[in-house]
Amino acid sequence: MNVSLGEHPLLLVLGLVLLGLAAWWSYRRTTPELPLLPRTALGTLRFLALALVLFLLFEPLWTREETESREPLVHVLVDASQSMSFTGGEGSTRVPDVHAQLAAIEDALSGIPHRTLFHGTAHLLADSVTADTFAAPQTDLDAALRSVIDGVPEGALPGPVVLFSDGLYNTGANPLAVAERYPVPVIAVAHGDTLRQLDVRIQQVLFNSLSYTGSEVPIRVRIRSEGAEEQTVNVSLSRDGEVLDNTSVLSPGTGEVVVDLSYTASEPGLQRLQVAVTRIPGEANTRNNTEEIGLQILDQRKRVLLVAGSPSPETAAWRRLLESDTDIELTTRIQKQPGQWHEGPLPDSLSTWDLFVLVGFPGRAASSGDSQRLAAAAREGVPVFFIADRALDTRMLARDWGGILAVTPETPRQSWAEVSFRPDPGASTHPIFDHGQEGLDKAFWQRLFPVQANETRWSVLPGATVLAGATVRGVDLDQPLLVVGRMGETRTAALLATETWRWRLVPDDLEREAAAWQRIQENILSWMYATDDERLVRVTPASVRMAEGTPIVLTGEVYDETLAPEPDASVSLLVRAADGTELPVGMQPVGDGRYTADLGRLPAGEYTYTASASVDGSILGSDRGEFVIGQQSVEFRTTQADYNLMAQLANVSGGVFIAPDRIASLREELLALSAMQTVDERIVSQNRLWQKYPFLAVILILLTLEWFFRKRLGMV
Repeated sequence: MNVSLGEHPLLLVLGLVLLGLAAWWSYRRTTPELPLLPRTALGTLRFLALALVLFLLFEPLWTREETESREPLVHVLVDASQSMSFTGGEGSTRVPDVHAQLAAIEDALSGIPHRTLFHGTAHLLADSVTADTFAAPQTDLDAALRSVIDGVPEGALPGPVVLFSDGLYNTGANPLAVAERYPVPVIAVAHGDTLRQLDVRIQQVLFNSLSYTGSEVPIRVRIRSEGAEEQTVNVSLSRDGEVLDNTSVLSPGTGEVVVDLSYTASEPGLQRLQVAVTRIPGEANTRNNTEEIGLQILDQRKRVLLVAGSPSPETAAWRRLLESDTDIELTTRIQKQPGQWHEGPLPDSLSTWDLFVLVGFPGRAASSGDSQRLAAAAREGVPVFFIADRALDTRMLARDWGGILAVTPETPRQSWAEVSFRPDPGASTHPIFDHGQEGLDKAFWQRLFPVQANETRWSVLPGATVLAGATVRGVDLDQPLLVVGRMGETRTAALLATETWRWRLVPDDLEREAAAWQRIQENILSWMYATDDERLVRVTPASVRMAEGTPIVLTGEVYDETLAPEPDASVSLLVRAADGTELPVGMQPVGDGRYTADLGRLPAGEYTYTASASVDGSILGSDRGEFVIGQQSVEFRTTQADYNLMAQLANVSGGVFIAPDRIASLREELLALSAMQTVDERIVSQNRLWQKYPFLAVILILLTLEWFFRKRLGMV
């Protein structure tokens, strides 16, 4: 311990001498005259106060050195995954009880500073180990080892890591990579049995998580058998106890077999299915005989209303095309005379249809009331595909459908002219011309029969795209033939030509062109069904299918009316389980209009959610969705402990491998490591005395005492 000054000590000594002389001079003579003792006392008080001020002006620094002995903190990292609870099957005694092994580890570390972590979260061993502790659905040893070092308490000396695991990691990177660069040794304490267990399990389930009603959903299942005799097992696919498909296969003694299952979804929505393989006598583990999967089934069937101005070959051709699509529920209305229709009157409700296909409608026999009803439904959001035909009344079209279709008659005419179909050069990038335009250049299309185009001058809707125009004798006309566009969020398309039905009746040398046209027709219909996602609030789960025991996280995006990210919204989330249980959650902002909600770990089942966003109390929008949490057997797909990996982790990190029957040697092996040596640490502390308030208090007290006694003695 020593005190150092900001200036040379001799200057301080000289200053003190001068202050002493000044104090003596001040009290050499007093009025009234005082005895020597009072004068000496007052001079001393003044000298001490001024001397202390002078001392602090020299910025004295008090340095203190100490030596402290620090013991390393041992980290006990426990693999808390489901596979650690495997006991080897009914009646088996080969696999030691995991809780008994943990108690033995705790006994071995008695008196040694340590902390116990389960997947990187600190717990007290006595308070955290219960029957359901080992419930994590996956094992990530790489992330667990990283979290130990990253989470060392401030001021603690990192000691060796005691890793208690079966070595069966099934997610994350290979832990050997981090172990090679680990700053402390890893003592790998193994759990489990390396002997092959009698087991038949589901090794993998492959499927598409998104499908459509009426479509066959293929599901491929890999079945793994170990230690069993060759025998027949049944593999089934079920939903709510109802078997959807099953098959029997010959399972090898040890090996894999692939099973293909399938089913046809008849209802839309999120569906939770179970894949199961029958148990065999003496099987060590039956928790890997079933696995749950979640499928999002979309409604593929579309309700299409075909309205024609009159019977014609063009109407018949489009009707045949629509009827050939099994995913279309087609209703046809063909105008007979004003107010009367073949096949019955117009439906009462027109706003619920997925698509209107208008062939030559409104025609010359159409009533203005019917035309306006259909136009009103289109304004409410029903997509419209308009096809010109000879029965068309262009004046009624201009009056009732202006601003709704992709085109509007500018100078209506009833005359028609023969033209050739000419795709626009930029049309090849549009989805409608996808997969049907390879190698089909301008001359290629001109080989098809000419079509009839109405001679009306058409005005293209702002923002619409002309995909094809007209050509006469090689001269390109300013006449659109195929136009697509949007009215708000609703899609619209217009084919301003008739007699395209002849393109399906071609000789053999034009079959390629005919096939290309049919593909374009199908693409037009598919493009009409598609919708643009312009929701202001969008909340989605990480996946429609998640594993039980994993944290369930939902992410969201919020936009304002200009579709700019809204970072200051209040987003509330309500999650509902199948049994009616509700979980209200507030989503937290993460910047740039993005939000997140961590629902924690939820039990297996089907869930729906509703999200609502508001800004300053005003509702901005909402969203809804669903997800499924399924039971998975990934932790039980392998029943043999990986001692080899555990030994490698210990070896590359400079640690020790300890088998389950040698836990008693843990204390001895641990204390033998150089990383367990006590470290003497030199601690240097410095105090700036001129910044300490007690010195100021002493100075004030000394000056106050001098003033007090001067007044008492009557000095002036």
